[in-house]
Amino acid sequence: MKLSKFPLVDLKNRYVSVRLKLTLVLILAAGIVVSIFGLTAMEHYQNQQAQLKLSYLDNYALEFNDQIERLSDSITYIFEAQTLLSQAESMQDLERYLNRQLPDLQWLMPIANGCTVFAIDNYACSVLDSPPPKELLEQVTLRSKPMRLIECYEVCYLWISLPIRTLNAEQGVLAFQLELADALINVTQRDDIELAIVDLDRPLYKSILLATNTQVLSQQWFDSAIEYRNHDNMEFKVEDKTIVGKLYPIKDSSNSTLKLVILKDWSEQVFLQTRFENQLTMLLLFTMALAIAIGLMLMRRPLSNLRYHTASLPTILENESYKPQNKLHLFNDEFDSLDHISIELANSFSDMRSSIAANTKVLEKMAMEDPLTELPNRTAFLKQLGEALEEAAKQGEELSLIYIDLDNFKTINDTLGHDFGDLLLVQVAKRIMRLSQFASSTFRLGGDEFTLLINQKDKDSVLGFAYSLAQEIARDITISGISMKVTLSIGIATAKQAEYEPQLLVKYADLAMYSSKRKGRNCCTHFDIELARQNDMVFTIENQFQNAMSNNELELYLQPQVSMQHQRVTGFELLLRWNHPTQGLMNPGQFLDTVESGRHILPLGYWVIDKSLALLEELTSKGYEELTIAFNISGRQFEDKHFAQKLISKFKTVNVGSNYLELEITESVAVQNYQQVKTQLNEIRAAGIRVAFDDFGKGFTSLSYLSNLACDKIKFDREFGHNAITSVSTQNIVLSMRRLMDTLDYEILVEGVETLEHANWLKKNGFDKVQGYFFGRPQTKQEALAFYQQCTEKGALLDKDGNVLHLHPLFKIPQAPSHSNGTS
Repeated sequence: MKLSKFPLVDLKNRYVSVRLKLTLVLILAAGIVVSIFGLTAMEHYQNQQAQLKLSYLDNYALEFNDQIERLSDSITYIFEAQTLLSQAESMQDLERYLNRQLPDLQWLMPIANGCTVFAIDNYACSVLDSPPPKELLEQVTLRSKPMRLIECYEVCYLWISLPIRTLNAEQGVLAFQLELADALINVTQRDDIELAIVDLDRPLYKSILLATNTQVLSQQWFDSAIEYRNHDNMEFKVEDKTIVGKLYPIKDSSNSTLKLVILKDWSEQVFLQTRFENQLTMLLLFTMALAIAIGLMLMRRPLSNLRYHTASLPTILENESYKPQNKLHLFNDEFDSLDHISIELANSFSDMRSSIAANTKVLEKMAMEDPLTELPNRTAFLKQLGEALEEAAKQGEELSLIYIDLDNFKTINDTLGHDFGDLLLVQVAKRIMRLSQFASSTFRLGGDEFTLLINQKDKDSVLGFAYSLAQEIARDITISGISMKVTLSIGIATAKQAEYEPQLLVKYADLAMYSSKRKGRNCCTHFDIELARQNDMVFTIENQFQNAMSNNELELYLQPQVSMQHQRVTGFELLLRWNHPTQGLMNPGQFLDTVESGRHILPLGYWVIDKSLALLEELTSKGYEELTIAFNISGRQFEDKHFAQKLISKFKTVNVGSNYLELEITESVAVQNYQQVKTQLNEIRAAGIRVAFDDFGKGFTSLSYLSNLACDKIKFDREFGHNAITSVSTQNIVLSMRRLMDTLDYEILVEGVETLEHANWLKKNGFDKVQGYFFGRPQTKQEALAFYQQCTEKGALLDKDGNVLHLHPLFKIPQAPSHSNGTS
C-alpha cells in the first residue's frame, strides 16, 4: 500500500472528521467540567437544605423534651421547697395538705390529678378513676428520687412522682398527673409547626392521641403523616403545600410505640431550591456555550496547520523533501516545533533503517541467551530440541537429553543470598561447558536447571558422561572465600523412548531427575517404564495417605543410638515406614516428598509426636531409664505459630521419668523462617524437650545460624564423617568441628557408621555417640526393645547375631554381670 493512497491524506473526508473530533472533544471536556461543577453545587445546596430541615425538626423535639423537663422540675421544686412536707407527722397529714393545696396549684400548672401513695397498691387521688401507673411507683420506690412517666390512652398525660419521708419515718410518694397539651402548644408558639403524639400500634384512625390543634388543614397533615409513619424522614404534599416531618422517640414513655410527630410547611424552601436549580442550569448552559465558541476560535489555526502536516509528513517516509511552513512572528506554537522535528526526522530516518538490522541481530541473541551464564536459554532449547528431534527422526538416529538440577540450591540462596547463588551458577556453568564437548548443545533453562543434548551415543556412554559430569561439579568450589561442594541430581531420557516428541522427552528426563532426588540426590537416573509407573503412583499417594493414617498403615521403626565409650544404647531415632496395602513396606524416600508438599504433612507431624510420647511413657512404665527418643518433623510444621505450645502441652501430659524427648530438625528448616523457628525452639527447650540439628555438614552448613539457634545436639551427616577416613583435609575439618562443638558445649552424634573401620576411627579421635547400620538397623518397636534388653543384660554393644562388638583396641570391654544360671 503506497503512502499516497493512505487515508490520512484524504483531505475531503479526513480533515472534516478531525475538526469535528477536536471540537467535540473540547465541547465534551467543557460539558464534563460544567456538569461536575453543577452537580457539586446542586448536591451541596441539597445537603444544606437537608441539614436545615433536620436542624429545625430536631430543635423542636429538643424543646418538647425541655418543656417536659420544666414541668417536672417545677413540680419537684414547688413541693421540695415546702418544708412543711418534710415536717409532716404522717402520710395522712400529707394527704390532707395536698387536698387543700391542689386547687391553688391547678391555677399555676396544668395539674389534672394529684395522689398520695402510701404503698404501691394503697393510694388516695383527687380523681379516683385515674390512678398513678404502677410502673412509675415501682421506679420511684426503687430509686428514691423524683421520676416521671408519659402515659397515653385516649389522651396523653405526664405523671410526676416525688418520694416523701415524714417525721415518723413513714415513706410514701406524691404523684401528679399533668396535661401535655400546653407543652405542645408552647413548642409551636414560635414558628409555624404542628406537633402530635401518636401510637404506632393503634389503627390509623385512632393513632393520634394528642395534637396541637384540630383544624381541618392540620388534621390533613397528621393523616398524611400517619400514612408515612414507617419512613425515617417524611415529605408529602397537602393542597399544593410541601410538608416535611419526622418521628422522634419520647423519653420516659410508658410504651415504646409512642412517638412525637413534628410537621412543618416547607413550601417556601422548596420554591427557593427550585429557583436556585433553574438559575444554576442557565449559568451552566451559558458557560458551556461560551466554551464552545472559544474552542472553535482556538482550533482554527491548529486545524489549518494540521492539514499541511498531514499532507507533508508522509513524504519523509518516501525520502522526499520537506518544506517548512511559514512561522508566526509573534510566537511559535507546537506546529513550529513539529517543522523542526520533521527536518531532523528526514535527516535521521535513513540512519535508523541501517541500525535496525544490527539491533535485530542483538535482540535475537538476547532472546536466545541466558544473560547470567551466557548459555542458550529455554527458548533456544525448545527451538533446537524440536529441530534436533525432527532431524533424528528422519535419519532414524538416537538423541539423548540430560536434565540437571543442583541439590539444595534454595538453601544456598536463602543463607548466602542470591548474589552468591548467581556466582555459584556461573561457576557450575563453566564446569559443564568444559565437559560439554561430548554434547552437541548445553542450555540453562532457568534457576538451577541445565540441559544437554547428545547425539548418536548409546545408553552406557551417556550415563558414563553424566557420572563424569557429576564428579566434576562435585569438586570443591570456592567463592568469596567460602568453599562448598555442590552435587547434582541428573535425569536422562532418549528420543526413541519419547517417540521423538519434544514435550514427552522433556517430561521423561524431568521424571528421571526427580527420581534421582527421591533416591537421596547426588545421583543419575535413566528413564524407564518402571519409573513412569512409579511417577503415576506418586500422584495417588496424596489421596491414599489419609487412609494410611486412619487405617494404622503407618509405623515408626527404631534405630539405636549408642555410646561407644560406655558400650550401651543411649536412645532411639524414630523413622517412619508405610505398610502399603499393595506396594508393601515403603521407606520415607518413596512417599515423604509428595506428602510434605500436600495437606497431610501437619497432621502427620502431630501423629509422630503422639506416637513418640506414647513410646516414652511405655519405656518409663517398663523401668527403662535415661533413654532418648528422637523424632523428626517437617519444616512446614513451624508454619503453625502454635506448634511449640501444642508440643509442650502434649509433653506435659505424659510421665517420661528420667528419659528424654528430642526434636530433630535440619538446617534448611531453620533458615526458611528463621525468626519464628528460633522463638519456638527456645520455648521447646525451656519446657525440657531437647533439640538436635540433623544432617550437619551435608551441602552447606551455616555456622552463623548454628550459633544463634539454641540446640542440645549436633548430628554429623554420614558423608561428613565417612570421608574423613580417606581424606586428610576432611579429617582436619571434622576434628576442627568436633573441637568447636565441644567449645559450644554441644553433644555430638555421628550418623551413618556402617563399618568397624569407621567406628574405630571415630572412637580413636574422641567421638562417642554414633548411629548406623553397624550398630543396628531400623527395627520394629518389639525388635528394638528386645535388642536393647540384650545389650543391657550383656553390658556391651552387640551385632545382629548377638555377638559383642570389639572396637578400638585401647577400649576395654566390660564384663557382663553374673547370673544364677551361670550364663554371661
